Amino acid sequence: MFTEMASDHLIRGVGRSSTLRVAAVVTTGVALEAAERHHLSPPAACAVGRALTSGLLLATLTKGGERVTVQLVGNGPIGAITVDVTDGDVRGYARHPAAGPADARGRLRIGDLLGRYGVVNVLRDMGLRDRYQGQISLVTGEIDEDLEAYLRTSEQVPSALGCEVVLDDQGAVVAAGGVLVQSLPEGDPESVREVQEALRSGELYRLLAAGVVSPVELARRVTGLDDLEVLGDDRPVQFACRCSQGRIEDMLALLSSVDLDEMIADEKPTDITCNFCNASYRVEREALERIRGPRQAN
Repeated sequence: MFTEMASDHLIRGVGRSSTLRVAAVVTTGVALEAAERHHLSPPAACAVGRALTSGLLLATLTKGGERVTVQLVGNGPIGAITVDVTDGDVRGYARHPAAGPADARGRLRIGDLLGRYGVVNVLRDMGLRDRYQGQISLVTGEIDEDLEAYLRTSEQVPSALGCEVVLDDQGAVVAAGGVLVQSLPEGDPESVREVQEALRSGELYRLLAAGVVSPVELARRVTGLDDLEVLGDDRPVQFACRCSQGRIEDMLALLSSVDLDEMIADEKPTDITCNFCNASYRVEREALERIRGPRQAN
């Protein structure tokens, strides 16, 4: 049972008198559910929450229905974080969910948790076998700063990206969100740098900690764009996984007959846990025998 939160949502907009495009998202429920599902330590909850938020913002740069996968691999104790986004559905996990001190509080710097040596991988799956993959080295390990560097370096777009997770005195997630600002082709990159400075100063964290949970208000106050024009309707976002009992059995069907025979011979149900959402599935011996079928051992 996960704590119920107000619906998370995302907006996109442009400044009517500027050359900036903006995306902003509130992800409090997303970050909280990830923390509870994976039993994340407070620093890991902060890191995974930032990664999930960053992934949702990166997905606003693609067409609807496309899939964005982000993997950050570092030399720090958390090891790696993987995030997968399709439209407003996001899922993700950390390799070592309990990494970091259990008593961490406040606005956390997480560079030491992820590490400063490693890589950022971004995969955009547009369907029909059309994929784009980019990679850069980690810059600071702060996740939002690294993905901001990815956008500037790999996709050649002046960008400012900030994602924050607010923890209470017990280390639980109470607020999360992010803002992505990019310069339009005819824009002045200096205006993006001004937003970068606001994000690095902690302005987004202060707004979330003060209870600002409107993505429109977050975008306006971080960017200073009082004339922000929202494009289209709010897009709901949620932590959602595509795993199911059927998908797990389909995965087992890819195993060799020898592997399936060994599992059947064990005479115990097979328990499988989804990395992305930590849901557990039990496959009984009868189902394994059905999956094995009459095929020859290989």
